[in-house]
Amino acid sequence: MALATACATAPVDESLPLPPAETTTTAAPTTTTTTAPVPADIADLASTTTMTERARRIFLAASPAIEDGTTFGANCAVDWSGAPGEVRIHTQGCFDGSGRIHLRAPDRAEARDYLYVVAAHELLHAVYRSLGPAERARIDPELVAARAGNERLEERLRPYGAGPTLINEIHSFLGSEFDGLSPVLEAHYAQFFANRAAVVAARQRTLGAREDEIRRLKAEVADLDARIATLRDTQEQRRADGDIRGFNANVPVINGLISRFNAQIEALNSQIDDYNSLLGG
Repeated sequence: MALATACATAPVDESLPLPPAETTTTAAPTTTTTTAPVPADIADLASTTTMTERARRIFLAASPAIEDGTTFGANCAVDWSGAPGEVRIHTQGCFDGSGRIHLRAPDRAEARDYLYVVAAHELLHAVYRSLGPAERARIDPELVAARAGNERLEERLRPYGAGPTLINEIHSFLGSEFDGLSPVLEAHYAQFFANRAAVVAARQRTLGAREDEIRRLKAEVADLDARIATLRDTQEQRRADGDIRGFNANVPVINGLISRFNAQIEALNSQIDDYNSLLGG
């Protein structure tokens, strides 16, 4: 939207004599201020995450940009390499030292859905930086309390170490990925999202559901591995005792467990690949 301002001009009184013809006047220049239009994809991020007007101002002041992988990696110092079969750290956005927000361009619809969560996360970094000492003193204890016993949050925080900026990460993770927070935190985040539950739901639809399945498969693989190890110990004992009949009876059982173990490992690796693919890996 373009906004224009101009000096007011008094109406001409036709009863007054006109100035001499040779006299010329130069009108004062009109001063015009403009607001650059918000790119459609950035406006969509603000709208879909239900940013309040206050949040939208903070978000746009951070000059958010959606960038290709190479540009994003350079701006955010992200190393995309990782060991095969490992869940990759989800670094899809960053709030850099100059106060700018960078977001990695999605390559499929589901990744676009997750980008809303990333945009909310990075906005909250800018929000936290804007808070005064009194406001931080009020919410920091609430953030620390919300962290206590929160295993999923600990998983998300692990790559960040224990530096002084960790509280800022906690602020962003809780606000964009977790529900059921304390009344103080819910009131705090409500200043920036009209419907924060929409952001949390987008996270669950994308990474959350995949993480739940990865945890389930890992637990099943661990259980099968323990059962196989126990049966192998039993087999060794039966061999030592000369219990050939008991040994032979257990062979199809242990082979069945090994077959299930291998199938679950394959399913787990496939799920991890899908997870990393959603993140552009």
